[in-house]
Amino acid sequence: MARKLGWVRQFHEPDAPESLPLLVFPHAGAGASAYREFSKVLSETFNVIVFQYPGRQDRAAEPSCAAISEIAAGAFSEFAASEHNRGLPIITFGHSMGALVAFEFVRLAEANGIDVRHLNVSAAVAPCNAAAKPAHPSDDEEILNHLGALEGTDTDVFSNRELMRLALPVIKADYHAFDTYSCAEDIKVATPIHAMGGDQDPYITLGDLYGWGKHTDTAKVTMFDGGHFYLRSHIDAVAALLASSAQCGQQA
Repeated sequence: MARKLGWVRQFHEPDAPESLPLLVFPHAGAGASAYREFSKVLSETFNVIVFQYPGRQDRAAEPSCAAISEIAAGAFSEFAASEHNRGLPIITFGHSMGALVAFEFVRLAEANGIDVRHLNVSAAVAPCNAAAKPAHPSDDEEILNHLGALEGTDTDVFSNRELMRLALPVIKADYHAFDTYSCAEDIKVATPIHAMGGDQDPYITLGDLYGWGKHTDTAKVTMFDGGHFYLRSHIDAVAALLASSAQCGQQA
């Protein structure tokens, strides 16, 4: 019987064995390998774990999750029982849809006594405002155009429209999970939230990023040059911010 691959992916060993876990939640339609370079840079500071959602890459034979909460619950269940949950504080990072998954993951972690030092969210609307965003397109051509507008053409896959078509089923499933998500404004996490974004993002505004402050008592916003996928050009700068947030939490 083939071994079940599960949710946890670790592309690089941390430079220091006792590094804090950094849990990375990919954006809609993306597999864990999209964050391989991110993992390489961050492994200098953290024990980097990237979650592989069902329905993509080496989990393509599995059905995609229907809800954000389902993705978060699956990721949390496996992480909590894994060797990476060693009683150390955790840092979380989610990009776009992954930010909502990270938020729901943090809620589960805090409810189960795991120390979450920081929730870092990138290019994402706040949970309480997600339902007010226009629904994602459902037509194939409209989806492809939408991805292009979000700078999807910066990657090798998204530069080839026919290759993009192969990813449409999982993209549609993720869009459905996002579009059916809702969260009350008064739901908060105890950990600080750092919201980051690109100043040319056509979808996520500065106001969207500041909205995350409704879900915590301590929030910060940082803007970078670039669009929805600004992260690709600012990996080192984002890595420095994440490392700094971990150190600040340790001092506190």
